Order: sequence, then C-alpha cells, then structure tokens
Amino acid sequence: MSGRSEMPAYEGSLVDEPVRGHLNEVEIEALRLLFWRYAGQPFRLEQANVAAAGSMSGADVRAALPVLLRSGEIAAVRKAWGEKLYYIPLDRQLDLWKTWGYTELREQNPARVELEREAKSGLALDLFRALTWIAGNGLRMTAKGTIHQKERSKLEDRIVLKAEDIAGLQLNYPHPDVYSPALAVVMDLLLALGLIAKERAVWRTDVPGMAAWLSLDVPAMNFVLLREILQRYVPADVGLQHVALRLTAPDLKRGVWYSVEELLGSLQDQGLLGAGGGDLSPERAAWTEGWLEALCGFGWMELGRHPEDGLMFRWLIDRETSSPEVLPSPQSSPSVKEKLIVQPDFELLVPPDVPFTVRFELEFCAELASSGMMSVYRLTRAGLEQAGRLGRTPQEILQLLEEHSAGVPAPVRDSLLQWGREIGRTTLTEVKLLSCADSEAADRIADLASLAGKLERIGPLHFLVTSESEAEVIKILDSERLAPAQRGTSVPDDPVLPKLTEIEVTRSNDKEQIVQKGQGWIYKGADLHFYEQETRPPDVDELFPGLSEIPVMWWKELRRYHASTARELIERALAWSAKLMLQIGGDTVVCVPLAIVEGESDWLVRVRQVPSSAAQEKDISEKEVQLSPRDWQAIRLILPAGIRK
Repeated sequence: MSGRSEMPAYEGSLVDEPVRGHLNEVEIEALRLLFWRYAGQPFRLEQANVAAAGSMSGADVRAALPVLLRSGEIAAVRKAWGEKLYYIPLDRQLDLWKTWGYTELREQNPARVELEREAKSGLALDLFRALTWIAGNGLRMTAKGTIHQKERSKLEDRIVLKAEDIAGLQLNYPHPDVYSPALAVVMDLLLALGLIAKERAVWRTDVPGMAAWLSLDVPAMNFVLLREILQRYVPADVGLQHVALRLTAPDLKRGVWYSVEELLGSLQDQGLLGAGGGDLSPERAAWTEGWLEALCGFGWMELGRHPEDGLMFRWLIDRETSSPEVLPSPQSSPSVKEKLIVQPDFELLVPPDVPFTVRFELEFCAELASSGMMSVYRLTRAGLEQAGRLGRTPQEILQLLEEHSAGVPAPVRDSLLQWGREIGRTTLTEVKLLSCADSEAADRIADLASLAGKLERIGPLHFLVTSESEAEVIKILDSERLAPAQRGTSVPDDPVLPKLTEIEVTRSNDKEQIVQKGQGWIYKGADLHFYEQETRPPDVDELFPGLSEIPVMWWKELRRYHASTARELIERALAWSAKLMLQIGGDTVVCVPLAIVEGESDWLVRVRQVPSSAAQEKDISEKEVQLSPRDWQAIRLILPAGIRK
C-alpha cells in the first residue's frame, strides 16, 4: 500500500529525532523519495530514477537500494522470467510517518458536526459470526463451484456488513452474479487469514487457524484486519494509496473529528496526490468517499457533516500497537477478562471483552437476541438440544457459564440440570457394516485381539464398525490379508465442532502466522503475492552497467577533455542518471544532465543545476539550462559514495 512522503515537519512530530540509525542521510532521503513517488507500488530498477529530486540523482537513489533491501526498508520479488520488482512493504509504509510526519490537521469542534453515518458493529464480529456458522454447518458447493443459495442466505443474515457499505470500492471477485460484495469480503478475509479451507465440495473451518484467531481480542483483530484491507482493497494508484495511509496515520486521534477536505488538501500541497498522476480527479474523489464509507461499515469510523467545512470523519479505534512489527499475542491482551452476566430470565449479557472462544460456545447453545457493544443471548431448551447434536451436554454448558460468569442464578442452574436429565439419553451413531464371504474369515476376525472393542459381531458373517474405528480396523485387516475390496471414501456430512476453550494456542509474535495465509478472492493492489521473494541485492553491474569499462579518471578527477570525450562522459552520466561536476569560471557547479541537444554548429547539454551543499540549497533554483562544451573548463562524473568505494 502506500503512505508518507516529502513532508514538512509539524509541531510535535518526530522529524528531529534520530530515526533508522542503520541508514545514512542519503539512504534515508532515497527511501523518502521512493515512498513519495511509488508509495507501495512496485518499481523496476531503472524506474528508481524517476523518484530523483532536489540534490538526489537517479544514480543516488539506485545506489541506496542494496542497503535499503538488506535493512528491510524495501523488499523485492522476482518474476518467472527473472525480472525484479522492488517495493516498500506495507508495515514500513505505515511506520514512515514517524520519520517525516504529516501536516497537522485541525481538531474540529464536535458541537458543529452533525453525525451522518454511524459505524456498524464491526468486521471482527462479522467474521466471527460467519466462522461459527461454517464451523457448525459447513458450506456446501453446487456443481458450478458456488455456495448453495440457502446457505449463502443463512451466512448473509449473520453479517451486518451490507453491499452499500463497500459499493464505492469497486471490488472484483469470482461469481459477482452469485455473491454480494459484503459476503465476498467476508469470504475473502476468511480465506486470506487461513480460517477456512475447501474439502472436496464443502468449505470447512481450519481448526488450528480458527483457534489462534479467536484467541485474539477485538483490538488485535482490528490490527490485522486493517492491514489486510490496506493491502488488498486499495487500488494500484499511488495517490489513492497515499490517501489511505494518511487516513490511517496514528496522529489522527480516536474520537476526534477531522476535515476530509483539509486532509486531501494537505496531501495535494505536499505533492503526494501528484505522485500518482495529478490532482484529486472526480474518480479519485468518489473512491475516497467510498473508502470512508467502507471504514464505517467495518466498524472503525464515523462520518459527519460540518455546515461550512463539509465532510468530517473520526476514528473509533486505535491504529497503532506498541510495536507495529508484531501481531499482538494472546498474552498481550489484558489478563483480567470481563465476565458473562447470566440473568434469572435466561438472558446472557456478553460484554465486549468476553473472549471469543467463550462466545463461540454460546453461538451453539443459545439464541442471539442482539449484537453490538453488549451482545445478548438467550438460553432455550431448543438451543441446548442443538448443542447436544454438536457434542455439548447441558452439564458442560453449565460448567462453561460457571467458569466465565459472575454466577449462575438458581432457576437457570436448575433448568440446565433438568434439561441435562432429559436431553441426550439416547444416541444415534453412524456405523458401517463389515460383511464376510464365509464363516472362516468371520471367525478369524472375531478372534483377533487387536480388534477387540473396535467392532461388534451381529451375526455369523457380519460386524458393525464405528466411523471412529474404521481406519484402524482396515489397517489391521490389511495386515491379516482380510481387508475389504471396497472401502468408504465419503466425507461425513456433519462437521465435528471443536471446543476452542480446551485448545491451547501457542503462537509467537510473528504476525505472518496469521496474516496472508491464503490467496483470498479479492486483490486490487499490486499482484506481488504471485511472485517469489528476492533477497539478493543488486550488484554494481546491475546498478551501473559498464562501470568497469570507463576510465577511472572520469569520476576521480575534475579535468578538461576533448569535446568528443566529454560527450561520451555525459552520455554515460545520462545512461546512469548520474550527476556531473562542472568548473565554470571560478565556480564549481553540480548538475543533473537531462539530454544532449544538437545545435547548429555544436552539441549542447541540457542540465538541471542542483545544490552541492546545504549552504547552497536556498540560493539555487532547480532551473534547466543548456550548456556548450565551451562553457566549462573541467568536468567530472559523480558516482554515489558507496559505488566509488
């Protein structure tokens, strides 16, 4: 994605603090220029020249790439045919605001802002409710490879996000005639985070992935989801990427109103919208408004209207953790979790900090009455019977409530115990019939001690085998040369519902263990995830092809050359986008050659003069001039310091 740029410091920014101590000033400036020009968009080696500005030449920017790549400030991928693409990773983009800062935005008077669009309950809750449905039911596929209509409807009913919330993002995804944009977003994120997987013709939950995800609290989930949204749903447009990153920067305080027009104007003043190809066009403006509406739909933002200053926004969530490098682990959440409140009328009040692993169980034994900051469930006998079909007894549910609530009122306890005596007294178990061709085979099977308890003889030639024992029974029969010729291969229709409260999640702080596990359905950004990561930095021959072929004096000595030699030197500088040092009269001038121009009687070189020191910065304007070889007394090719070594 995208982010900061060449930006003036604002009061209170971190601009004057030492940052990126492993980089020198030239490398930091190269990183700033690349970010300003490309945000998170990929660029080829030669395209780094386009980012050059001020006292930096294209050669200076390119020469910094090896250090930036080794330090992790940029990354690279290699296409199948060998071409390399460089880019600034999203987490580095999100962190660059600390280095250069953004123009400070004014805090608006809340009394003058009328709320126009409220935030919804949140993307984290939508994913949770979709996950619980898939965990309990699975999603069966049609012959065309789409989810059955009835099950799509059930899933749609469980999510609060609607098509109108994300219509402005203009997302592309498979089967748009079948799936609504809201359902496509939910399925996309479930897949990208590795929370569901396809088993033949059914989508199932990935239990380890789901357990790890639901062990996070809502702020930690939002941390991951916001980065997924930035990475996957922002178009490959540098200007819009800068807009999305500026909106995300943590200097915008939670709960404070800011002007959209002022934010966009500040980016335009800093040249960040121009880096993507111009001012904010009507198409870009429409996408920006759609992005803000989507952030409301995801539960993270509210929109308002100021009578004079127009559209306003305010964040409802924090966008930064103590370390943006890592994913918050379960241990990083507060150690004291809120408790359920069990009411005598069988209602369960669920505060926002109740762990999702507990809410997961409630989804299968209680009916959801309302969701929001405080969700409300109701215990019913029908809900307990459903839980029984999924392997939960009323006694286990009572134990869950006792462990995670401030107390269970006597009427509720008594009813649960009574239901426990009435529900689940009989069980219907799926078994398979093992048939023998003759009594000799049947008697041998009955006599095998290794099969004791794994099958039951129900006649002279027949045995019952439970689904749980089937694989082991077949293995033993194989070893005795009695294996059946035809073996069942069907997948059970009913999913096995895991008890997440009993799964111990062990995870390091490496956020890659959750982020980007799968491809997902939607990807509007650069398609970098298709390519192989490249860790080898470019060598000198890639950065400056032909360097070993030129005379050393060209870049070591300031001296006079014949016009034809000077032209060769300048052509080499043009090929490398390198600077030149010229002695003109008594002055030494540094410039970037732009083109050789054929004159009437001689050739000329068009150059852009640049300051050679900080002292000259205010005195030299970056104007272009044309020079003849007769205009200078000496010339030298300037190579970046690291290359000269």
